[in-house]
Amino acid sequence: MNLADKHLLVVDDNPVNVELLLDLLDDHGFTNVHGVSDPREVLAYCEQHKPDLLLLDIRMPYLDGYALFSLLQERFLHQMPPVIVLTAQIDDETRHRALNLGVRDFITKPFNHDEVLQRIRNTLRLEHRYQVRDQQAETLERMVAKRTQELDRQSRTDPITQLPNRRGLMQALREASLGAADTGLLFIALDHLDEAIRLHGYRIADQLVGHISRTLCSQLSSNCILGLWGGSELLLITRSADQQTLERLATQLLSFFEHDQALDDLLIPLDARIGISWTTGSFNIERLVHMAALALPQDTPQRIQSYSEALEAQQRHRLRLQQAIRGATQRGEMSLAFQPKISLLTQEIIGAEALLRWHHPELGHISPADFIPLAEASGDILAIGDWVLEETMQHIVTWRKQGLLNDRFHVAVNVAARQLTRRDFAQRLLDRLAAYGIPERFFALEVTESGLMSDMQNARIQLAQLAKMNVAVAIDDFGTGHSSLAYIKTLPFSTLKIDRAFVMDIDKNPVDRQLAVMITQLAHAVGCDVVAEGIETAAQAAYLHSIGCEAAQGYYYARPLPANEFIDWCNHWAPVLPPLTAMELV
Repeated sequence: MNLADKHLLVVDDNPVNVELLLDLLDDHGFTNVHGVSDPREVLAYCEQHKPDLLLLDIRMPYLDGYALFSLLQERFLHQMPPVIVLTAQIDDETRHRALNLGVRDFITKPFNHDEVLQRIRNTLRLEHRYQVRDQQAETLERMVAKRTQELDRQSRTDPITQLPNRRGLMQALREASLGAADTGLLFIALDHLDEAIRLHGYRIADQLVGHISRTLCSQLSSNCILGLWGGSELLLITRSADQQTLERLATQLLSFFEHDQALDDLLIPLDARIGISWTTGSFNIERLVHMAALALPQDTPQRIQSYSEALEAQQRHRLRLQQAIRGATQRGEMSLAFQPKISLLTQEIIGAEALLRWHHPELGHISPADFIPLAEASGDILAIGDWVLEETMQHIVTWRKQGLLNDRFHVAVNVAARQLTRRDFAQRLLDRLAAYGIPERFFALEVTESGLMSDMQNARIQLAQLAKMNVAVAIDDFGTGHSSLAYIKTLPFSTLKIDRAFVMDIDKNPVDRQLAVMITQLAHAVGCDVVAEGIETAAQAAYLHSIGCEAAQGYYYARPLPANEFIDWCNHWAPVLPPLTAMELV
């Protein structure tokens, strides 16, 4: 630091004092020293050439030192140059008033040259330290601000894709809402990403998401913001509230998933579904995102769906069902209906299938197709399944006591995948049968193909344990799920059930007839019998009997009946047709 280069301004109404200080400072090497005798000129001078130090007389005409100091403070605020007061008065009142204003030091008149120089140097050194400190503080403040800005950017950015994360997307949506701009959302769910993780690991999956993000971004205009909403969910924000425009954009993006994704030497299959919502003007952010998420297609071949009030009403109905189903058995809302199974050869009643029914006091009768999947998803199916087993066994006990069941009659119960995958399922079922004294031949299970495939290894263990104790097992809805010769070969089951999808058009569709023949032959080849579901006409029954199908159930014989009506129906069963003989449909 070179003090001699500092800009000093001497303000005194006595030109002699000004010249004296200028000469003194010049003699000691100060090269940038100026003097002003009229205090009214000081403010303008400082605005043009702000000094590093001001030597200010207190008592001056027109504008005393106190008033001038106040003007300078008002003009320069925290950048006010330091001030040393020049005064012949050094009384306490003068000192106190000057210090209150913020002066740094005092030089008394007449001047002591050594003291003047030392006080000036001390003030300049102190001011230099203040300036260095302020500069360091400003530098630190800029660094902190820059780092804070970077941290804020990072907090709004996904580190893998460098796309906005959920926080960044929420900020963009807030800005759109405040600007009352037209806004459309595409909620994009990436399917099969979990399979890529299992097969190739997280590193490849991260690269895959990055590749997808870059490719999708390259197809978007500057009016679009694509970000990562969740692990396998993207959200696209666009300035459009036109449904057709948004659906065209969704179709364009989905075309990217029509082929496998090339990553290094890998070809990775990936699919996507898109839910769409839109609004005009200001909006509730969470609501708009929720609308797009609600529109996301579920359990349907459809891959693009736009939000509608009807869709939301349907979703709310599902939610209400899911909430209402818990405790439905305890509240007495559920019951069993029984649909008879008929031998196609003898027309004898050989059994029944126990079917679950739900009547809600407010919602009325609810289809099993609606509530069973919800119960399976929530886990309530476990309690409901236990109730079905218990209720069925109680009916069997009652009917046996009444002498209504012969030794060839059995009751079949549907078992959900989550029941079958419980490791103690088979043993608990056998214990229940023993506790009720029910011979195993009176009881049978029906399991779906999808239920078997959810945990094939444990299903095999449970079914083997039941088969060992002569509990019959049927594969329900055969041919509509994950039909596999491997599980047909290895799983212990005694019956295949032909789904109603292959029966309803069997009298007029050659493909359905051929499929029924193949299923029947396959079942017989592995030592199983066949039951056909959904029979509604005599012609359907005749054809199924002609190809060797052993049993049938359907509305042609009887709809599912409450227990008392079922027994009454059984007591009055008298087929109007003679036993069917082999016949072929033209």
